[in-house]
Amino acid sequence: MKAQEALKLVDTLLNSAQLGQKLNDVESVVFEKSWRGCTYAVIAQELNYEYDYIKQVGSQLWRSLSVAVGEDVSKKNLQTVLRRFVNRHHHTQHLTDFHILPSVKIKQRQVSRRGRLTMNQASEGVRWTIHDIEVLPENEWTRHEIIHGELFAVSHPHYLHQQVCGKISIKLDAWSNTTGLGVAIFSPGVIFSEADSVIPDVVWVSRERLAQIVDEAGHLTGAPELVVEVLSPGKQNELRDKAAKLKLYSVQGVSEYWIVNRFNKQVEVYRREKAKLALVATLLGDDEITSPLLPGFSCAVSCFFPE
Repeated sequence: MKAQEALKLVDTLLNSAQLGQKLNDVESVVFEKSWRGCTYAVIAQELNYEYDYIKQVGSQLWRSLSVAVGEDVSKKNLQTVLRRFVNRHHHTQHLTDFHILPSVKIKQRQVSRRGRLTMNQASEGVRWTIHDIEVLPENEWTRHEIIHGELFAVSHPHYLHQQVCGKISIKLDAWSNTTGLGVAIFSPGVIFSEADSVIPDVVWVSRERLAQIVDEAGHLTGAPELVVEVLSPGKQNELRDKAAKLKLYSVQGVSEYWIVNRFNKQVEVYRREKAKLALVATLLGDDEITSPLLPGFSCAVSCFFPE
């Protein structure tokens, strides 16, 4: 089995068994290079990423693939397990036709809520709701978001991603403690509706607004004034934050949205203009970030990023 054939097989398996999940660009490269015997160190060097991040991507990928094939998968046994999986299902056609083979039965988890809901229904036009998320199997490595009824499975972020979120939260929290005007919240659950439920990296909300939108479980049920998302690598992740979430936050009434790129140390600032969020500034390095929401708040963008 060639690397490209194996890659297509894995992409099909994950798409069928993992809520419509598709491999992103980094995951595809990590898989293909691992199949060819490259170490994480070599892959990280070629992609210009940190070693720890590439190792984390690989570990998450092997966990997901283990669920899909029903057998523990690791970097070392990758080829052996996939070949055994294909042989076990009496695969006789070219792997690129894997998705149409009736003889291959991919196991799919099912959950009960007013009938049966299969895990791959996201790709069949089913509109997901917060009630569906409640009955999905828990996984500490994955969190689920719904935007316009579409389900997104988001992998646990890299520690550098978390560091950036922490630095931003600390800056906003310090200003909030000084002024008493609001609170900064790290990774809150924000439920706009049954079909729109997300987990932003950081939000800031005024005390008055917080009293209006917080529920008994501690979730926010309306738009905070400021939302911050730190980009994760991969085209799909970027599109989610720059397109799907931008539209969602715009429609739901968020006043300001910061999209933070830790790779080029840049912040895009969107503010509400004529009933929608519009890009008003792109900040780098020693540029000062301020906001009409936060009177007197100011800090260099570079303060958001680890040295």
